[in-house]
Amino acid sequence: MRPRLIIVTGATAAGKSAFIYEHLQNLPLTVINADSRQVYRDITIASASPTSGDLQKFPHALYNFLPVTETFSAGEFMRQAKTEIAKAHAAGRIPLICGGTYFYLHALLYGLLPSVEIPDKVRERVEALSGPEAYAELMQCDAVAARQNHPHNVSRVQRALMLCHAHRGPISALQKTGGIAEDFEILMLVFDSERTVLRERIRHRVDAMLAAGLVGEIQGLMTQGDLTAWRQVPALTGIGIREFIETYESMGKYPAELSGDELAHVSDLICQNSIHLVKRQQTWYRNARPQPANTKTVDPSYENGLIAALVKDFVSFTENDQK
Repeated sequence: MRPRLIIVTGATAAGKSAFIYEHLQNLPLTVINADSRQVYRDITIASASPTSGDLQKFPHALYNFLPVTETFSAGEFMRQAKTEIAKAHAAGRIPLICGGTYFYLHALLYGLLPSVEIPDKVRERVEALSGPEAYAELMQCDAVAARQNHPHNVSRVQRALMLCHAHRGPISALQKTGGIAEDFEILMLVFDSERTVLRERIRHRVDAMLAAGLVGEIQGLMTQGDLTAWRQVPALTGIGIREFIETYESMGKYPAELSGDELAHVSDLICQNSIHLVKRQQTWYRNARPQPANTKTVDPSYENGLIAALVKDFVSFTENDQK
């Protein structure tokens, strides 16, 4: 029998982490992060990282270990996640990967394209294109690759277009390598709820972040270094951080200097941007192919007991195999 692997993914505020910590506490799991922002330290509140209490319930890996100035690629995630999966199995535990960065998960499961060097001229020309222009050109160069990327995800579309021009042909014809989908028995749970429910959860989450000290966390980030090139620092462009930096650019006020009404406006912006992200994420998950055979879309709004039973059956089947 192949070793087992659990993936819990889905849109922002869908209840992934809450489900794990509330309903799976007694299972022999190691929780591995697949959220592109929760890899960074110093933004634990803004990234909704596990609390100190959560961290005591299971062994955890790939959480809050990088400084915000560093970049963490899908390739690096793939390499480190493989190592942590092997460690979990060696310790007699089931690895559970939790996070909504689907590009990370897809890279881990199905691999990445071989490295292609992108000439500076190609990069400069493509970066000068608008999002719609880049997507239209990608459709002409490689319709398959274009359909695998949402038109609004401009950075991904531009990256694919650069690769097509550098490769001088469709990148969809290239063979991806390094994926683990065939090496494991996988249960993938995609958490999804109605957007009205997610909108309420997002508002509750943002209020909880503010109560937990979000303003102080972002104040510390913004006063530690030069913000002129913050848009080139992935950790700083995430929702919950960029709204404060953009407010500083327009008003000249640090987070701690905002009035109550001004802070409420920033809070509203965070909620609005979060629900826009949710819409894109839901589209990605509904259209993403391929997926593991044992992939189930679930709604934690009313199915937590059934979801927990599904996970427990998957884990107990593994334990029975080992006896």
